[in-house]
Amino acid sequence: MFRKFNAITMAEMMIALLIMCILAIFALTTIKPQDKAYKWLYVRIYHSLEDAVYNSMTLRNVDGFPATSTDFCNMLKEYMNTADEGEEVNQINPKCEAGRDLTRDAADFPEDKIQLILSNGMRLWIGSNAGAPYVLSEVIDGNTATMKYYVVFADINGSKGPNLAQWDDTGNFDWNYSSKMVDIVAFVVTEASIVIPVGPPEIDTRYMQAVVIYPPDDENCPDCTRSSPNTYYWAKNNAWGQSKSIAEPMSLDFAGEFKSNSPFTVAYPAANSVETGEGCSDANNMVSQCYVKIEEYN
Repeated sequence: MFRKFNAITMAEMMIALLIMCILAIFALTTIKPQDKAYKWLYVRIYHSLEDAVYNSMTLRNVDGFPATSTDFCNMLKEYMNTADEGEEVNQINPKCEAGRDLTRDAADFPEDKIQLILSNGMRLWIGSNAGAPYVLSEVIDGNTATMKYYVVFADINGSKGPNLAQWDDTGNFDWNYSSKMVDIVAFVVTEASIVIPVGPPEIDTRYMQAVVIYPPDDENCPDCTRSSPNTYYWAKNNAWGQSKSIAEPMSLDFAGEFKSNSPFTVAYPAANSVETGEGCSDANNMVSQCYVKIEEYN
């Protein structure tokens, strides 16, 4: 007696392999490694804040920088796609109100202090000086210059973990290049309508990269002459060195405003000389021909 066995034909095997390949490609393109996802999310919130601040400050019906954090929060809300105030989002009620403010040196980010939730799930807190803006004072060429600012803390991946501003695997909050990436980041928003990154992303290219834009060789293409991508810290150093100017808020020492135990305080490497050979200036109170540009996610 002979038994009949069913076998898989070559054509059926090829079809099965094709389906498996398609599924594998789909998975690779939709599930990003954490570092790539964080870089994309970080630059996205940076540019969202930048656009909102620029548009709101340009089109505001009242003069000057918002005098209260509530006004500042509502200013952002007007130009960012957010949940309605008081609307429950995952059992959280975001509201623009002074009682929810954090301080500049916050290390904990409670859900009941969230002021804005964006349509993509990102959650924002606001740091203020008891409801008013902070004021940075810098001595430039012997004169004291001031700049008002608020701090915006963002949980870039929403309610997903780890919901931390800094890991404490080693029993302390000292950040280093081997530290795990975190999802709560901070930005300084200045009265000059410039959004400034602070904390580990300044020296960690896993979050972002920046370039120096040199004086153009072609006036029709001002961004064509640029440095290689590097950290934000090195881009600032190469563009301006140790010089400071109120006309260039990125050159000011906002990072020095944060306490030493803040999760957004990092140790910077020793600075080198400015790239004067590329037309950059190291003079205080400069109107620099070089500037720094944060790169889009790539």
